[in-house]
Amino acid sequence: MMNGENTGVSAIWILSNICYAAMKAQGHPARLWRVLSFIFGFPGTLLSFFVVEEGSERAYGIELPKRRER
Repeated sequence: MMNGENTGVSAIWILSNICYAAMKAQGHPARLWRVLSFIFGFPGTLLSFFVVEEGSERAYGIELPKRRER
């Protein structure tokens, strides 16, 4: 049975993994946020480090296009 404490930790871990993969796929320049999300999402972000190509705009088969200026 999960309590609120475990659920909160799991949510932070999942969101950190998603955040890290998206920032790497988009080639986001904010190194501090990328490092923090890597730490909070470890060890899942280690997989993203090797699998997601920098600036490819794709992570795990999902299109993550950068915001374009109009």
